Amino acid sequence: MQHILHTFSSDVSALERPEAFTYPFFYTPHALTEVASRELQERLETADIPHNFGLGKHEELLEQGKMFGVLVVEDAKGELTWLAAYSGKLEEGTLAGTFVPPICDIHDTQSFYKQGERELNAMSAEIVALEEDPERLAKIAAIQTRLDEVNELLRSGRADLKEAKKARQKYRESVRKTLPKEEFDAVCERLAKESIQGQLAFKHRSKEWVAEQAELEAELAKYDEEIIQAKHQRREKSNALQRKIFDNYVFLNARGEEKVLSACFPDFDLRHPPSGSGDCCAPKLLHYAFQNGLKPICMGEFWWGSAPDKEVRRHKFFYPACASRCRPILGHMLEGLHVEENPLLTLGQDQPLPVVYEDDDLVVVNKPAGLLSVPGVEIEDSALTRVKLMYPNATGAILLHRLDMSTSGLLMFTLNPKANKRMQRQFIKRQVQKTYIAEVQGIVAEDTGVISLPLAPDYYDLPRQMVCHQTGKPSETHYTVLSRKDGITRLALKPITGRTHQLRVHCAHPEGLGFPMVGDELYGVIGNRLHLHAQTLEFMHPTTKEMVRIHAEPEF
Repeated sequence: MQHILHTFSSDVSALERPEAFTYPFFYTPHALTEVASRELQERLETADIPHNFGLGKHEELLEQGKMFGVLVVEDAKGELTWLAAYSGKLEEGTLAGTFVPPICDIHDTQSFYKQGERELNAMSAEIVALEEDPERLAKIAAIQTRLDEVNELLRSGRADLKEAKKARQKYRESVRKTLPKEEFDAVCERLAKESIQGQLAFKHRSKEWVAEQAELEAELAKYDEEIIQAKHQRREKSNALQRKIFDNYVFLNARGEEKVLSACFPDFDLRHPPSGSGDCCAPKLLHYAFQNGLKPICMGEFWWGSAPDKEVRRHKFFYPACASRCRPILGHMLEGLHVEENPLLTLGQDQPLPVVYEDDDLVVVNKPAGLLSVPGVEIEDSALTRVKLMYPNATGAILLHRLDMSTSGLLMFTLNPKANKRMQRQFIKRQVQKTYIAEVQGIVAEDTGVISLPLAPDYYDLPRQMVCHQTGKPSETHYTVLSRKDGITRLALKPITGRTHQLRVHCAHPEGLGFPMVGDELYGVIGNRLHLHAQTLEFMHPTTKEMVRIHAEPEF
């Protein structure tokens, strides 16, 4: 534990301790967290880690940045120290022993997982060997050849019967008008006897062929079943190993209570926990602290190295814990610990919702940052909730579009079904013109431009979005620079499409502008608020057919 528990190199005696532990999904790093992170980063810069972070070392290896985390803790003597962790797997090199161990070390060569992996690999090899066995393949080929011959005999026999029938019908029609009735009847009787004789003869011959066909198909099925059973046994072995992995990830909380990985996910029977669950920084750090009697004080996670192609990650930037993997686990681990309140629960509660336009058909409000457009799982207060209270006589579906919780600006509602239908049609046909004002952290060189990127949900960290050229949906934004000052660029943004977080990702991603918005807690650096505001709406009025332009200036 001595190597893992790090003493502050800097003097932190003047820094006040936080009143509550960091809320890991929405936080501003505490001063102690910043100091500990800086000291870890200094070690990372000088250490020889056999990993290519995209920072000029070990370029022969695959380039991959990584999330690191620090946890400031108090020991039994009341002294402050800090712990470090990384997400996933890492060859530590000269920093061996610096990081907390994994909760379940499945990568140890002597672990049950590696033993199980070796068994699965052996079973896979046996399946391949069985599938490619020359003697087996030769027997299958011989059976298939004879089966093809029998099938052809049956096919040609049935074809011959059809041809004979056509010939009889043709002959019958050719003599119908030329022969006397008695002779024609005799011809018909003879042809009928021929038909019966032909069918009986084919039935006799085909009986043997059908029997042989069934025998041959049964033989082939035996060979197929051999492979099917082998694959089934491997699948059962793999599932059992996966279950054992889930049962060996045991998480402690502040009360000393344990919970296995599978129990952290309520829908475990329907869907496995996301890949990598339990291997992120936060669970590792907290588990080690609880395991060793250390009191968590504050924590933070930062990205180190180059960003993945799909995601928005910036070197040394702090990020919240991932939602999909960590939220269910940390929900258990933080029990018994005094944690900061989720600021999102109260962020927009005390802010007014000004009405900037209203008539018998429409209402447009200026939504403040921090207020939801619609009620959430934990938060009932929203623009929709308030508008329904303000206009109790409104009928039908009244909400036309949404703004992110962090985004302020113009939000339109309808007061009757007819207006809603007509306005929805304009939104669908992209006839409603929207202009946003944003500020980004950096100087955008071009005065105008177009950003086109395929966007897809990051299912491991929702609601984050990512750029994916394989599965992403097209998105397009036009931008105009309004001003450049003190390293900040002010922009007018016109989205042509309406993907989730489109404007935020278009600004932050390297394939877009490459500069995150000011105050963007997901793709940049958290601040007092996100500097993104829906400034104008232009549309045709659903009743008067006149063009309407509504404008609201941002507060930043």
